[in-house]
Amino acid sequence: MTDTPPFPNTTTNPTPMDEAVQRRLAWLVWRLHVVASPDERWRGQIVDLAPGTTTLGRQDATWNIADPSLSRHHARLQVAEDGVWLVDAGSRNGTFVGGQRTQHAQLGDGAVLRLGGTVLVLEVDSGVAREYALPTANLPGRTEPARLARFEVAIAATQGLHVLLHGETGTGKEHAALEIHRLSGRLGPVVRFNVAAVPAELFEAELFGHAPGTLPGTATARLGRVREAQHGTLVLDEIGELAPPLQAKLLRMLEERTVRPLGSTTDVPVDVRFIATTNADLQRLVDKGKFRRDLLARLRVNSVHLPPLSARRGDLLALADVVCPLVENGRSLLWANVLTPDAVQALLLYDWPDNLRMVRGCLTRARALAQGERVGVEHLGPEVAAALSRVTQGTPGSAHEAKRPSASRLRAAVAKFRGNVDTVARDFGVHRRQVYRWLDYAGIDQSELRAARRESDDVPGGRLPSDG
Repeated sequence: MTDTPPFPNTTTNPTPMDEAVQRRLAWLVWRLHVVASPDERWRGQIVDLAPGTTTLGRQDATWNIADPSLSRHHARLQVAEDGVWLVDAGSRNGTFVGGQRTQHAQLGDGAVLRLGGTVLVLEVDSGVAREYALPTANLPGRTEPARLARFEVAIAATQGLHVLLHGETGTGKEHAALEIHRLSGRLGPVVRFNVAAVPAELFEAELFGHAPGTLPGTATARLGRVREAQHGTLVLDEIGELAPPLQAKLLRMLEERTVRPLGSTTDVPVDVRFIATTNADLQRLVDKGKFRRDLLARLRVNSVHLPPLSARRGDLLALADVVCPLVENGRSLLWANVLTPDAVQALLLYDWPDNLRMVRGCLTRARALAQGERVGVEHLGPEVAAALSRVTQGTPGSAHEAKRPSASRLRAAVAKFRGNVDTVARDFGVHRRQVYRWLDYAGIDQSELRAARRESDDVPGGRLPSDG
C-alpha cells in the first residue's frame, strides 16, 4: 500500500471471500483519495481497498475518521467480483455519491463520495509505473493518470528525439515541457515560441533570425528563437495553428538541424531539442489537408498525452494548491481547509473544460467573494454550483444549502437565542440537523454553544429551554 495514513487501523480488514474470487481481483486495485476531511490525519491520503468489506465511521470502524459529521458506523464499502458497492449503514447525515444521497450504489472509476464532511474519490489503479508515484514540481498529482504522464515524460526526455505534447487547454503542457528539459540534462535554456501569435511575414525572422538591415528598422542582426535555445530546448506552442507554407520551413529545419537567417546565404548548424504542444487533433487536420503528414510523423515519434482534470479528480485540490497558492496573513493555507464539503463536491463534479486555467480563476474569485470565511458553493459561480445542484435537487438538506448564513450571522443567531439550536433552526426555517451542519461549516463547536447558554444563565428570566 502506498501513502498510508500515519496511524494504526488504516488497512482494510476484509470479510472472508472465496479464494478464486480474490485471485481474479488481485490484478485490479481500487484506491480511495481522501480529498477533504476534518481529520487532518486522513486528508490528502490514498488508501488501497482490499477485497471484502471495509467499514467507515467515527468509531469502531475499519477506518476511524475523526469527523464530527460522521456517524459511529456510517457506511460500508464492499469490493466484490463485479466491482465496488457502497452501503449506507443508517448514518445520521447521509452518504452521497456524485452529490446524490444514496442508501446503496455500485461505484465506478472516478466516483465522488461524501460521508459527513469527508469527501473521497474512487480510482481504479492498474499498478502501471508505480515507480513514478512521487509528484514533481512541474507534474504534481498522485492519481494514476498523473503517474502515467510522468512516466511518458520521463521516457520522452531520455530519447533525445523531438516531442509532441498534446492535451486539452490548461492541462499543463508548458510545465511538462519544462520537466522534459530538466530530465534531459541539456545545458542550454528553455525558449518558448507561440507559432500562432506571430504574423506569417515575420515568422522566419522570429524563428531563424536575420542579418543586419534585412527588415525595415533593423540595423543589427537577430539570432532568432532557434539559436537562442542553442544546447537547450525550444518549445513550439500551438503547433496546430501554423500555416501549411510555414510548416514546410519548420520541417526542413527539423530534418537538417540547420537554420538560415533571413538575408544570409549560409546555413548555421544548431543543437536544439524541439518540443511541440497542441490541443488540436493533428491527425484530423492532416485528413483535412491543413497539416503536413510528414511533419506530424516527425513530431509524434515521442508523443505524450496530458490528461484532462476530469480524468484525475482526485488530484484537484492538490493541483489547486500549486496553481493557485493560498497565502493569507503571511502564511500558506490549503484549499481543503477553506472549502466547505459541498464546495469540494461541486468542484469535483464539474468537468472543467479549460482545466487548471479555469480552476485558478474560479478559486481566486471565490476566495475574494468569501471575504475571509469558508468558501461555499455560492461563491464558486453558477456554472460550478450547477454541477452540484443538478444532482442534489430534492435530496434531504440540499434545499437550504444556497442560503447558508455566514459564520458571523450564525454566531449572532447563537448569541441571540442563547445557544438553543432548536430556536435558531426555527428562526432560519430549517431542520435542527441543518443548523448543526452550518455550525460545523462555520467552525462553531459545542463549547461556543455552552458559553452562550452560560451567559443566558446570568440574565434573569432569560434562560430558554434546552434543545436536548
